[in-house]
Amino acid sequence: MIMRKKVDKKKKSLNIQNKNDKRNRLISFFIVVASALFFSGVFAAGSLIVINRDSIHDGIYVENVDVGGLSIIEAADKIETVLNKTEGKEKLRLRYRDKIWKFTADELSLQYDLLKAANEAFLIGRRGNYLNRFATVIELLKDPRNISLKPSVDMEKLDAILNSISKEINRPAKEAQVERRDGKFIIRDEVLGLKLDKEKTIERIQEAFMNSGYKDIVEINLMVKTASPKYTSKMLSYIRDLLGSYTTKFNSAIKGRSYNIALSSKAINGTVLLPNEIFSFNEIVGPRTVNNGYKTAPVIFRGELVDGIGGGVCQVSSTIYNSVLKSRLGIVERVNHSIPSTYVPMGLDATVSYGVLDFKFKNTTDYPIYIESFVKGNELTVNIYGHETKKQDVKVMSKVNDVIEKDTEIIFDSNMYEDEKVVKDKGRNGYRVSSYMIIYENGREVERKLLSKDYYPPSKQIIIKGTKKRIEKSKIENRNKMQDVKGYIIQ
Repeated sequence: MIMRKKVDKKKKSLNIQNKNDKRNRLISFFIVVASALFFSGVFAAGSLIVINRDSIHDGIYVENVDVGGLSIIEAADKIETVLNKTEGKEKLRLRYRDKIWKFTADELSLQYDLLKAANEAFLIGRRGNYLNRFATVIELLKDPRNISLKPSVDMEKLDAILNSISKEINRPAKEAQVERRDGKFIIRDEVLGLKLDKEKTIERIQEAFMNSGYKDIVEINLMVKTASPKYTSKMLSYIRDLLGSYTTKFNSAIKGRSYNIALSSKAINGTVLLPNEIFSFNEIVGPRTVNNGYKTAPVIFRGELVDGIGGGVCQVSSTIYNSVLKSRLGIVERVNHSIPSTYVPMGLDATVSYGVLDFKFKNTTDYPIYIESFVKGNELTVNIYGHETKKQDVKVMSKVNDVIEKDTEIIFDSNMYEDEKVVKDKGRNGYRVSSYMIIYENGREVERKLLSKDYYPPSKQIIIKGTKKRIEKSKIENRNKMQDVKGYIIQ
C-alpha cells in the first residue's frame, strides 16, 4: 500500500515536469519567432529607407566626381564646378602625316548634358524589383560606378574647321598627258590628287569623343582619300599603232574656208578617248562663231551654197568620219549632206551644224585611242592611233544605186526677147547611194558590211525665157520717115 502511494507520487511529479518542459519550449519558440519578426521588420524598414532615399546612392561618380548623397540638381552643379576648371584646354588633335591641328573645347563648342548624367546617376539602384534594387545598392558599396559624360560637337564649327584644313590638304589630280611629236608619242606621268573625306572624318571624331573621358584629349588621323586621274601613263602607253588614216584636199586659195579647216582641225588634234567613251564633234570643236575665230566661207544651207560663218568645217568632220571607219570604231551619229561633197565620195561624208547636227563615234576597242589631225599645204589628214590586237586591212567604198534625173522649170519673162534665155539654176541630179566596209586578212576578204544608205535629193534646173517679140528693121525705118520735123506722126 505504501509502495503504491510512492509510485503514484513519482508519476505525478514526472507529469508536472513534462508540462513545464513543454511550456518552456513553447515560450522559447515564441521568443525566437518574435525576435526574427522584429529583426526582419527592422531590416525591411531599413532597406526600404535605403533604396527609397531621395538622393543619389553612395558609390556613384560622374567623371570621377563623387555625387553620392546628392540630389540631381546638386550633382549637376558639382559636376559643372569641376568642368569649369578645364575650360579652354585642348580637347582635339587632328593629324595628317607630320602636321597636327589642335583645338580647344571652346573652339569646338563642346557641350555636356550635365542633367542627363546626374539623372542617370540617380536612376542607378532604382530599376527592377525590390531585391534587385537593394542588391545594386549593396554592390555599390564595394564596387562603385563611374559615369562618363558624353559630349556633343557643334557641327557647323566642325564643318568650318574641316573646310579650312581641306584647303591645306586637297589637291587636284593631274592627268597623264600624251602628245605626238616628230612621229613619236611623248607621255607625261599623272599625279594623284588628294581630298579630305569630311564625312568619314566627322564619324571618327564623334566616335572618339563618345569613347573618351572628359579629361582625355581626342587624337585621330584625318581620313584623306586619293583622287585618281582619268588618264594614267600606263593606259596611255598602249597607244602606239595606227588604226586608220584618211586625207582630203581643199582649195587653199579660198582663204576663209582654208582658215576654218585649220582651226577646227587643231581643236580635235590630241583628243584621247578611253574605251566606251564617245567623241562629239560639236562638243570638242565648239560653236563656229566670229568670237571663236571662224571666218565667212561657203556653207550648205537648205540645199544651196551660201556664205556663212565656219564654212569648211564639214570637210574636217567628213575626213575624221572616214578615218573612224578605217579604224573600225562604232558610229553613234552621222548625217550626210544634202549636196554631194567634192572632197569625199558620195555616201562617205558627215555634215555638222552646231546645236542641230553632230558627228559622234564611240571607242569600241579595249584600249585608249588618240586622234591626230593636221593640215599640210592643201591637205587635211586625220590619223587615229590605238592598240592593234588583230592585223586587218579595211577598205571603204560607196556605190550609186540610183540616179534621179533633175526636173526643169521654165519661167517666162516679158522683159526678155523670145529668143533669149538665162539659166538661173543649173540644178543637179539626185542619188541613192550605199556605202560598205570591206575587211581583209592576209589579202583575203573576210567580211563585207553595209555602213549606210544615203539619199541626195535632186534640185531642179530653172531657165528663164523671154516672150517679147522683136520688130523688123525695115518697119522701124518706115515709121521714122513718117514723122515730120515737129515730131508729129502723119496719119
